[in-house]
Amino acid sequence: MKRHTRLLFEILILGFVLAAIGGLYWINLVYSRQQPGGNDFLARWMGARYWLIEGISPYDEQVSLATQIAIYGRPADRTKGEDIAHFVYPLPVMIFIAPFAFFEYTVARALWMTFLELCVIGLAFLSFRLSAWQPSPLKLGLFVLVFTLGYYSVRAIILGQYAVVNALLILFSLLAIRRKSDFVAGFLIALSLCKPQMVFLFVPFVLIWAWSQRRWDIFGGFFGGGGLILAISLMFLPDWPIQMLRQVMDYPAYTRESSPISILASLTPGVKRQIEWILYSGLLGYLLLEWGLAWKKEYAHFLWVALLTLLVSNLVAYRTATTHYLVLYPALALIFRVLEERWRDLGRGLVWIVMLVWFIGSWLLFFSTVQGNQESDVMFLPFPFLTLLGLWWIRWWQVRPPVTELQVIRNKVD
Repeated sequence: MKRHTRLLFEILILGFVLAAIGGLYWINLVYSRQQPGGNDFLARWMGARYWLIEGISPYDEQVSLATQIAIYGRPADRTKGEDIAHFVYPLPVMIFIAPFAFFEYTVARALWMTFLELCVIGLAFLSFRLSAWQPSPLKLGLFVLVFTLGYYSVRAIILGQYAVVNALLILFSLLAIRRKSDFVAGFLIALSLCKPQMVFLFVPFVLIWAWSQRRWDIFGGFFGGGGLILAISLMFLPDWPIQMLRQVMDYPAYTRESSPISILASLTPGVKRQIEWILYSGLLGYLLLEWGLAWKKEYAHFLWVALLTLLVSNLVAYRTATTHYLVLYPALALIFRVLEERWRDLGRGLVWIVMLVWFIGSWLLFFSTVQGNQESDVMFLPFPFLTLLGLWWIRWWQVRPPVTELQVIRNKVD
């Protein structure tokens, strides 16, 4: 009887989950019909559709032109800074984008938004797991809700930003390294190169640390699994790296530099370049020092430096976006865990205060600074720099080696 009851319970849970996902898709479909947009996804969807259905390279100029016409009703005007909507992603990103190309755009966008929403929920849950923080089920549910409805998550979902998927791949890779599923971790890191501006510092750090730990399977997954994906993509479109590079070289012609360091240096326009040089070199030099200190260290130290590396990547990348900040959620969860561990009841109260200020403050800042539908540069600044301060504050408790009982006895004897 118990077995049948459990089976019935599991069927009901599955039915509830499927109904919830179906309801989420329906809401997204209604929204997509009433609010055209999702331009970040549109460019990728258009490239996949032209390639899979019409056999035209996603990097072809006519694909970009078709996307521009879908957005503006005409070719984009570069002189006005309008997005010329190149595909501009490595071809292996088709692993994630291609299935949506077989639906008309409104349906595809609703499906993609639903997929991203599930990814954000997974990202929130797994951030707590990665940080080894175990709040009560009620608190966990509330925090996942806040993460999911936060400004950075909602913006990423509405724009259809692939950064959500990439952030989840990065998080999975860190969990796989902790579980010593090294080949899987290396393969996931290789896949994360589909958005290289998010991982251009993270990838070399992981490989350097893996070398120090003699964890060669990470290299096997990265070069073996990643190499296989690359070889398959080259079989379909042999010169796609060159075609993509042309689009990348064209990128600065219609986009502006948007790294938080550059935005910060713009406060002193007379010496902007000098300030940028000082900040970039100082931050990267400090990061290299932390990489050296992590050599041969255990996972706890590695994790802290890995999260720092992801944060610095967002600070110094020539062209970043606030949607990339979803990759900072694990760092936020780690900071909250240490707050509670160190300050107990006071720490628990502070966690709630910080979370509410972060959630409400980011939305208030957006609504008070937005110009039309254009996000203000100020949105790039508070979250990463406050997270950096938080990581510095917890560094001592996260990276110091645990004191064993034998060491305690030896200290007493000495």
